[in-house]
Amino acid sequence: MVLLEPLLPTITTIQTQLLQAPHVRWLIGGSCGLLLQHVDIGRSPRDLDLYVDYQDVTAAHSCLQPYSVDVPMYNETPIYASILSHYIIDDNAVELVGDFKVKAMQSAYQVEASYLWEAHSQTVQITGHNARLMPLAHELLFNLLRNRPDRYEAIRHTMLANPELHMPVLNDLLQRNSWGTEFQHKLEQLMKNSLR
Repeated sequence: MVLLEPLLPTITTIQTQLLQAPHVRWLIGGSCGLLLQHVDIGRSPRDLDLYVDYQDVTAAHSCLQPYSVDVPMYNETPIYASILSHYIIDDNAVELVGDFKVKAMQSAYQVEASYLWEAHSQTVQITGHNARLMPLAHELLFNLLRNRPDRYEAIRHTMLANPELHMPVLNDLLQRNSWGTEFQHKLEQLMKNSLR
């Protein structure tokens, strides 16, 4: 938790603000979410990534409006598409990522934040409030798609230490999205005999 200490007040502020919109399903992802799930990424997070679905972007942004740097805008790169907005909270950078899609390696992956919140999120308690985290299966797929072995190797190691928790989630996400042959082969090699 030492690496996360600078971000803990920010998470607490976000929790308090987003309690004003209790129907919004939001998840902490990225390096902060990994550290909260004991994945060794070797450094402190540069920012805090929050994920929501399309229908929750406006409500989440309204709650965080006092800290906003910009307004939610559609953003597209060669492999990502999302609705992005940015905030400075307790001197930390926060990114709200809505309706996140990844297309790479002939695969199409849609992040379903509400579904993940309901079905697969991990919960941590920070200063008396619950925060929900992106499942490691999502982080594995995302980092494989963007070819970040520094991340996916560390995630794999943590997942395989507790496969009964993580492998059903991975299998579910594989069923709910579209994956190219090259990607499937890469994932199978990475996870060896863990996929069922």
